[in-house]
Amino acid sequence: MKYARLARKILAVAAGAYLGLMFIRMGVAKFDPEGFWTAPFERWGYPVWLRLAVGAIETAGGALLVIPWVATWAGLAVATVMVGAGVTRMMDGRWVDVAWIAVYLAGCLWIAWEWRSLRLLRRDPS
Repeated sequence: MKYARLARKILAVAAGAYLGLMFIRMGVAKFDPEGFWTAPFERWGYPVWLRLAVGAIETAGGALLVIPWVATWAGLAVATVMVGAGVTRMMDGRWVDVAWIAVYLAGCLWIAWEWRSLRLLRRDPS
């Protein structure tokens, strides 16, 4: 049982590192006004500030996914963005994107769940 818990934590660190790097790369790309993400956000009818906010949440959340005591909050923040991305892609009819977003959403929620006992502002110290 002890080894299973250790294996899950190691897997959570590895998944956090992978997803963190991916979200940092995707988030930073949203800050470029001439970049890939500008046209889709305009086509979807979203304002410029939303693209920048999504980029900021993805970048910060991705960086924080690898820090166990804040990974719960980072995972939930990025998962919230993924829900919005999934709904947007559903309305756009991009079902393959929806499937990948669901995988990323599940990964973020799992990381948040795995590190829940180390939350920064927890009430119960046990």
